[in-house]
Amino acid sequence: MIINPVLLKEIKVKMRSWKAVGIIGGYLFVLAAVALFITYANSVDMYSSTINPQFSIGAYTGIAVIQFILILFIAPALTAGAVAGERERQTLDLLLCTNLAPRSIVIGKLLASMSHILILIIASVPMFSIVFLYGGISIVEISQLFGFYIVTAIMAGSIGIFFSTYVKRTIAATVLTYALGIFMCFGTIFIAVFYLRIFYNFDYQNYFPLFYINPLAGFSSLLTEQFGGQYGGILNMIPGLYMVNNGATKGMAPWLINTYVNIAISVIMLFLAAMKINPVRGSLFSFLKKR
Repeated sequence: MIINPVLLKEIKVKMRSWKAVGIIGGYLFVLAAVALFITYANSVDMYSSTINPQFSIGAYTGIAVIQFILILFIAPALTAGAVAGERERQTLDLLLCTNLAPRSIVIGKLLASMSHILILIIASVPMFSIVFLYGGISIVEISQLFGFYIVTAIMAGSIGIFFSTYVKRTIAATVLTYALGIFMCFGTIFIAVFYLRIFYNFDYQNYFPLFYINPLAGFSSLLTEQFGGQYGGILNMIPGLYMVNNGATKGMAPWLINTYVNIAISVIMLFLAAMKINPVRGSLFSFLKKR
């Protein structure tokens, strides 16, 4: 089995450091704290002989939301300095002198960073076992959630790789990566609210197209579909996002379209990053022809 050399090197180096252990330990500590708090809150009433059927939904939602937020914060930090760090250490030229193609370097850097995310996601599986004690959540729904996690993490990581190749400093690449991520999560909501208020007075009966690039909207749509439209909570208080939670769309589920859009964004970002670090850059046509 042929493994990307960059991926193999990064895994050997990074997995030996205390940083990887600290990230995994801190990540699981936060999820465990949330799970224990939800369990304790459900068991306060010692006189109740029945289990609240809403507990499984609340526990599943709480753990899923915290994990999703952590992934959105961790993924850009792991990739924003992937190429910029090589440039700062003056080792990028040595890497480009090897027989590796630019796309292999970029993909190897991405996979090395995503391996940390994959370990975090797999390590969190026991936390979700608490939900199975109370029922209401199936393996299929857990698989959908984890699949959405992975695709979103790859998209966020691809943005980090993109800025890491176009910016010379790790700090600047990290700032730009988080800035774009904040815009996708909250800037799109602000634009949607402003647009729907001015032109429709919030009387808009379709899924707002800009939400297809919003990870939060896709995540909310996924939870809504899994709970049969019962999930909502604080997202229903945001004008425009109520369309996500009330299932006002027809056809393909919004979270599935959001997944395909994330994949497309990842491909575009990685393609542009590979073009940028190519030491013999030519026209776009020549780049495609060589590949």
